[in-house]
Order: sequence, then structure tokens, then C-alpha cells
Amino acid sequence: MRPCSRKALKTEFRLQDIGLGSKNTIAGIKGSTKKLGEKYSTCLVVLYNKANLQPIALRKPDENGDYQFLGLNTDLKTFIVAFDINKQYNAVIQDNVVPK
Repeated sequence: MRPCSRKALKTEFRLQDIGLGSKNTIAGIKGSTKKLGEKYSTCLVVLYNKANLQPIALRKPDENGDYQFLGLNTDLKTFIVAFDINKQYNAVIQDNVVPK
């Protein structure tokens, strides 16, 4: 067997740095995903910055369909997009989400 020279890259290098450490970084966003009224965890939830349309973070909901983004600035304007991993449904967008 030959040694492999390929390295796995972290996904964080593509995510935007939102400047953690300022006095307004105590906020978070919490939510849940549902499909036809039932809890749904087979999706990917992505948090985007509205100012430049760059992704900030992504999460996979827990088994109850709940997700959260913590450590955000309270003055950050965002929107959230949930993608169905099974590709049975279109993506769902929640606009004008403000961390609290």
C-alpha cells in the first residue's frame, strides 16, 4: 500500500468570520425543522449573513429537528436556509432573522 498525500480540509475555511469577541456576542438563534407538521432531522440548516450573502455556520438538526447557532452578534442581520438531504422537498428560507 502506498502512502496517501491527500489531506482532508476543514469546512470552516469557507465560512465567514463574524468577529467574535465584541461586547455584543452573547446572542444566538434557535429553531426547529418540520416536514408536514412532524419533526424532521434529515436536513442541513445554513446561516447566512444578509450583508454579503456569505455563509456563517451550518448545522444538522438533532433527532427532534432542533438546531441552534450560538455566539452571534446582536446587530447581525441574517437569513436561514434549510436543505432537504433526501431532495424530496425544496429548500425553505427564513428571512430577517436577528440573534437574540
